[in-house]
Amino acid sequence: MPQPSRDPGADRRLTTEQQGPVLVVRFGNEPGNFITDSVVAELCRVVAAAERDPSVRAVVLCSTVPGMFIGHYDSDELLAGSRRGGVPLNRHVVGPVLRLVAGLGRVPGAGPLLDRGPTGGLRALLRFKEAVQRMRRSDMVFVAAIGGYALGAGFELALACDVRIIGDGSYGIGLPEITFGLVPTGGGTQMLARLVGSGTTIDALLAGRLFTPEEAHLAGIVQRRVKQEDLLGEAVEVAARLSRRGPGTVAATKRAVYDAGSARLWRGMALERGEFMALATRKPAQATVRRYALFLRDSLRGGQAPTDFYRENLPDWEDNAPAGPSDT
Repeated sequence: MPQPSRDPGADRRLTTEQQGPVLVVRFGNEPGNFITDSVVAELCRVVAAAERDPSVRAVVLCSTVPGMFIGHYDSDELLAGSRRGGVPLNRHVVGPVLRLVAGLGRVPGAGPLLDRGPTGGLRALLRFKEAVQRMRRSDMVFVAAIGGYALGAGFELALACDVRIIGDGSYGIGLPEITFGLVPTGGGTQMLARLVGSGTTIDALLAGRLFTPEEAHLAGIVQRRVKQEDLLGEAVEVAARLSRRGPGTVAATKRAVYDAGSARLWRGMALERGEFMALATRKPAQATVRRYALFLRDSLRGGQAPTDFYRENLPDWEDNAPAGPSDT
């Protein structure tokens, strides 16, 4: 029986287990399985290592946290990154600034300095973009085994997978960013619209609405809906079957669908990042995120499970979403 292994190094939140040609990657960032910059960097390292290993032909993303797939971006880290620059950003200048930061990041030794300085938040955005692009452009097949809440960035990682399988249950998946005065920033607006169309996407995004497993299946967001106890086994079985496809044909198929079939995807993602940073560097969104972060932290410290927190509070939060800042 293959045994789970934890990559060496400090503060690891991902464990990996290889089952034949399938690498199972388990997210375990307790308590809420939140996305952090270190989790994203670790995912990039795991994917890069798998791409160098010819014995790995498919990757399954799943969770060790009960009731969760992968949560939203850590609100404290998001708030710190958005405030680090010190001044609000105009959405029209975010693109050039991101390109400049990306170029500087390729200079040997510059990365740690950029991470610690006012460009730290922008660097985090670029790392998440790298993770999504790596998955979409890889010659490996990626399968998401969604067994619980998938919110914000966690939902975007599911969308970046080639196949999504969901387990039945009373939970939701989606992009609630508008209820925090923000927009998605990891490609969610683009990938979801390409799956379900602009009408369903704009309705869900403006409401901050989550999809139940049944709704996600009917809408085409996930390809399969199974019993919760069958989820991981089904995901590994699907991944193993698809792993038999040749690497070249997998990569070519993904290019044809994701790039040629969505020629403006990366441009759309760049526009999305610009809109996010224009909002995230302004006080209304920062105040909302701060209020949410304190509410969430107090609830978790008081012993409430993340799944109970989302089930009990997200509907009210959605109904009382704050007005965003005026366009600039």
